[in-house]
Amino acid sequence: MSDADRDFGPSEYLCYRLLVELEDSRSYPVSGSRFHKLSCIADRHLSSELGCDIEFPRHWYVYGEVVDEQSLDGDFYIAPSANHWSGRRYLPVEDVNDWEFDVSTDRKGAIDEAVEWVVESFERANAERVEKYQYRHHVPNEFVRTYNDLRTQLKEVDLNRQYTLGDFRVTSHSTRGFVVESLEAMVDTYPRDDYPEAYDLFLEWHDAVERLLETEDPDYAVVEEFLDSFVTMLAKVELRFHHRRHIPDDRIRVWERERLEAKEAFASMLAERREELFDDASWSESPRTDPARRDSRSGTDGSASVSFSRHLDSFD
Repeated sequence: MSDADRDFGPSEYLCYRLLVELEDSRSYPVSGSRFHKLSCIADRHLSSELGCDIEFPRHWYVYGEVVDEQSLDGDFYIAPSANHWSGRRYLPVEDVNDWEFDVSTDRKGAIDEAVEWVVESFERANAERVEKYQYRHHVPNEFVRTYNDLRTQLKEVDLNRQYTLGDFRVTSHSTRGFVVESLEAMVDTYPRDDYPEAYDLFLEWHDAVERLLETEDPDYAVVEEFLDSFVTMLAKVELRFHHRRHIPDDRIRVWERERLEAKEAFASMLAERREELFDDASWSESPRTDPARRDSRSGTDGSASVSFSRHLDSFD
């Protein structure tokens, strides 16, 4: 793309200055996750603390708020494959000039101030710390916070010893117990009125995880896999529609087309995985049933029941 074809506005200026300042600082190399999340944190600071709304395109997706990269003129950066991790490294393009951005002097000053605050606050923060900051300050609702807490805990589980690890100390709380409690919290906090498109799939997913926990030796890596696949579907079907700002109409139309595809792909995957895991083809064909109307089933470890029926009563 020639310089004359570039269409750089305030959003591109914020992202460009962020990449430049991070490269010039003591920051780690900028991964896609850090770029997408830190740019949103900068925009939020710009809006809330400096009173400047630049109509920055952002939305919640899977495990954090991200810039909608496709809504930007991306000619100000490159993103080659990273050398030391699986993913891409984001770098500012060297031949971009300040005068190419159609942004007033006052706005540039405010954006520069917001970027400076972000770099000072997060230059040595890895992607995990940036994500934790978003969940602490910007999470859209308790359901999103709850499923992230479950994901975080699953990653900290000592699978061999069947304990959770907190501050590197073994606790007396069984793995099965905290997974059950976390799933119960997800049921309690699911915003059925706000996320109706994904509700039936949530019930099917919940039923699959419930059955996983009924086995004598649950595979918690599979539970984590199920959680990630569910959250990815939820992001495409619900999250980015309800928790977004300044997303162009043409992007919304693309999302609408992807919404049905995401639901169908997840439903198909879930049916296949349930059949593989439980060796019960007839069960995978069973009708969707609200767990509130199923008979309670007891867990195999006595103290940790895997029935969620009492928690779904509030959905009726």
